[in-house]
Amino acid sequence: MDINAANMRFLFQAVSLRFKDAFETAREPSYEQFTMTERLATHELQMPFLEQLTGMREWVGPRVVNNMATNKMTIVPRKFELTYGIPADAVKDDQYGMYASLFAQMATQAARLPNDLVETLLNNASTAKWCDGGNFFGTTRKYGKNAVANLTTDALSETSLKAAWTAMRGYKGHGGVSLRVNPTLLVHGPALHWTVNELLEAPVKGDANGATVPNPVYHLVGHLEVQNLEGNKWFLCASNGVYKPVCYFEREAPGTLVRKDRPEDDNVFNEDSFLYGVTGRAEAAFVMPHLIYFGNAS
Repeated sequence: MDINAANMRFLFQAVSLRFKDAFETAREPSYEQFTMTERLATHELQMPFLEQLTGMREWVGPRVVNNMATNKMTIVPRKFELTYGIPADAVKDDQYGMYASLFAQMATQAARLPNDLVETLLNNASTAKWCDGGNFFGTTRKYGKNAVANLTTDALSETSLKAAWTAMRGYKGHGGVSLRVNPTLLVHGPALHWTVNELLEAPVKGDANGATVPNPVYHLVGHLEVQNLEGNKWFLCASNGVYKPVCYFEREAPGTLVRKDRPEDDNVFNEDSFLYGVTGRAEAAFVMPHLIYFGNAS
């Protein structure tokens, strides 16, 4: 192939089409079961949270103002890139077809950026902070006088799952009113695959005497296996409200392929190589402590 503007434009159109098709196919939206997406219009977001979580009250006397300004979580999306190079000689010698699969792979990796960020967040949950400066997961946080403990070091079992479910159902806001938390989803990694299936998918179980009895946690909540969630970590999530436990903040989706394959481009002139790349800006964070319970089992 002659290296000229028309041929390179034609080649890029073909490459872009391959990239776009692979990007759409590679999307894995399972994380959306417990993650909401916030698309940002600026370089950072200050996300306010109600400092006083409560329900409606009877209106007697002046209104009671719930303060949304004191605690804010500042989100600054990080920038990510992925770049592939094709030797100019491969295009000149009509061998660029062998590189076509690279663009499908690039699209696959770009499309999974949300999954990668959410998985990293889950794996680093023990060090995550909240807008009040404390650890997001812990046993000492309070909403007013009401404890909102959302951490255990117990391994996943019928006992620990019941304890987490019961704790979340009992959370109260500053006014002492139930937050109406309803756990709906157990998130875990491959290491807990069989444990979760035995817990939630078996209608009966064996008791201490070897007798068969009903399983009290059968279908108690749904479950989702996250491929890259490490070890025996598990999360019980309340995912059916306005807020979900995790938020994916997106400033720039990595779905647009950029070319540097013109003769005047430095990489072509200096290295005789055509470059194609994508860029994304995004971040992931936990949202509200009462919406997720962390089993940090070793």
